[in-house]
Amino acid sequence: MKHLLIILCLFLFSLTNISCSSSDSGSSTTSTTSDNDSTTDDNSTYSDNGTTFTVTVSSSKYYIDGILTKSLTLKKGYTYFFDSTDSTTNNHPLFIGTISTGGSYTYEYTSGVTKSRTTTETLTFIVPSDSPSTLYYNCGNHVAMGGTITIM
Repeated sequence: MKHLLIILCLFLFSLTNISCSSSDSGSSTTSTTSDNDSTTDDNSTYSDNGTTFTVTVSSSKYYIDGILTKSLTLKKGYTYFFDSTDSTTNNHPLFIGTISTGGSYTYEYTSGVTKSRTTTETLTFIVPSDSPSTLYYNCGNHVAMGGTITIM
């Protein structure tokens, strides 16, 4: 009798796992993953609201979270932080621009940006609803150091 009860419990447990893992393929879901701080929504991936990106410099290139000129995808209305407190950024003022070259502030984008041109602080970017679809993070002193920011 005891073996029958154990088998019945295992059977019911396996049914529970099967029903919990099934999904409706026609529904649109939003999921968050903690390993890369991004959210998937309708087949597009963007960084979570409140994400802090760690900015460093090596070999005259920006690294975001340890990745060379990492491309970012940000969402309108969300707030993002670019932590430039690492000593490697001291001679590399970070700003957001509308072109990818850097080396000057001619095409600086300032809407929603605080502490632009920082070398030792955290740049904050609240993505405006009228933001262009593509922006760039750049160095004000040097060309070709940054990467692409796609806005959703």
